[in-house]
Amino acid sequence: MFKRKLLKQSKLKRIILKLLNIYAYDKETLNNINPDYENYQKNFVKFNDKSFIFSRGYLELTRKIKKLDIYFRYSPNNKLWNASKNTERIIKNISKKTLICVSLLSLKKSIDIMLQSLDLEVCLNLISDNSDDIFDQDIFKILQHDKILIKKFKTKIPGNRGSYLECCDQAEKAEDLILFVEDDYLFEKHCIEEMLISYSRISSILKKDIIMCPSDYPFYYDALYSTSLLIGKNYKWRNVGETLLTIMLSKIIFEKNKKNIRMVGEQINDPFEKPLHELYQKNYCLAPVGSLAYHISRHVPDINDNWKNLWDKTYKEYLKFDLSSNYS
Repeated sequence: MFKRKLLKQSKLKRIILKLLNIYAYDKETLNNINPDYENYQKNFVKFNDKSFIFSRGYLELTRKIKKLDIYFRYSPNNKLWNASKNTERIIKNISKKTLICVSLLSLKKSIDIMLQSLDLEVCLNLISDNSDDIFDQDIFKILQHDKILIKKFKTKIPGNRGSYLECCDQAEKAEDLILFVEDDYLFEKHCIEEMLISYSRISSILKKDIIMCPSDYPFYYDALYSTSLLIGKNYKWRNVGETLLTIMLSKIIFEKNKKNIRMVGEQINDPFEKPLHELYQKNYCLAPVGSLAYHISRHVPDINDNWKNLWDKTYKEYLKFDLSSNYS
């Protein structure tokens, strides 16, 4: 273990803690808490208040989360980027409309799991690119939920860059956390909860806002990758220097780095996300070790194979909906 400089403990303080039956005492941070609940030697989080990691002790969550605005951009009539056939995806012979529906259903389920444990306002902003009314009606059937506010917008400029810039335009109205989502990501049920709690915890530790990506992309393992690890809720998170376009960031970071963020759609870049990679040189961007969301593209989306089981299960649930059309 590396040598650390520890704060000296006051004997008087230790006597007082003992008399008050305060059993949580972090030697390094001197955080003392006498909780009014029992933890039974397990990790837990009191949202926007404190977290407890059994091996690390208590942490006051100074980074409070006020609201989550999700910007889901979808284009049902466009093929995979730089592809000529739908069959080029890792899941063969699937239509783009089916992929969008299954992806949205997985996102809704993840939001629902989060809302069962966290008291937070969520707005799902649908950014439509080259869609049609019948398909949009089917989307609303899938997304119906009492606690999720849903808004719909049409892109002013068609295409991938146009829908991305529309997300940026609408994000100007966001209050706190912004989650940009592409239409071909499959979400684990605890993804949103893990991201929100980990965002609050890690930002509190670093004392600054961060950026998060929900995917543990296989290309992170292509070569030696200089990084560092931080503990979130149930996942470990590592600092990364590149992502695709499904990311979560704060309104503060969005406002301070608007030029780089918008540049993704305002000019041709190689790679497409290059302006974001430049942004990550000045701001922490963290990705989970083990994916919370899977990019259903050409390649296997994760180094493990649990994504396929998630797809099969979510696809079966999607087939139960009484939709206007059968998207094969």
